[in-house]
Amino acid sequence: MYREITSLHNPLVKHFVRLRQNSDYRYNCKSLIIAGIKPVNELCAHLTPKILLASDEHLIPQNLPAESAMIANDGILRKVSGMLNPEGVVAEFLMPPQANLSGMKRIIALEGINDPGNLGSLLRTALALGWEGAFLLDESCDPYNEKALRAARGATFRLPMRQGSWEELQELIAHNKLEPIAADLEGVGAKDIDCQKPLLLLLSNEAHGLSDRAAQSCKKVSIPLSGQMESLNVAAAGAILMSALK
Repeated sequence: MYREITSLHNPLVKHFVRLRQNSDYRYNCKSLIIAGIKPVNELCAHLTPKILLASDEHLIPQNLPAESAMIANDGILRKVSGMLNPEGVVAEFLMPPQANLSGMKRIIALEGINDPGNLGSLLRTALALGWEGAFLLDESCDPYNEKALRAARGATFRLPMRQGSWEELQELIAHNKLEPIAADLEGVGAKDIDCQKPLLLLLSNEAHGLSDRAAQSCKKVSIPLSGQMESLNVAAAGAILMSALK
């Protein structure tokens, strides 16, 4: 028999809302929330949630300990998920630990990616195309933002990821003997990059372009365009380059 939550003022409801809305609170708790039947079930196959809320007990994954699940009405699920039509399951999971990325030969670095949808899509693409890890520079948005989590489709938990400073990234490049390359409108084609070498691909804010430090430290690589458009969305450009540089 599962416990039931009926009040929007329940402390657990307030906790879930703060996890969704407040980055500082997420990092203090080292927790995040995932909404949706398929994403939650996929994670529950490998991880036990701290607590799971479901509109019906039949939506609770099998073998989940009873103390880890509760029944909540649709109003509560809308509140905690931030979705008008939630699928009926929202769960709190521990935040993935920071990875050190040591020894990896294909890493993406994200600099100033402030759109959570783009960031999540890049993580998803990196995992799908066999890149080994991601380094998120301090200026990028929170990968545990609700929109970033939805766009990543579980890659946040499966792709080794580290957040850090430019100096830490430079240390990683040196330690792993990576060739740093950066996407830029003016650069060589992917065919001119030696893909036999260990590579770090840096993708930056599409509005502002590369930072001066990245421009000075990285070899630039570009994607030939027809001339009908000046540039590509960073998630699209990243996908093309990650595929070309595998």
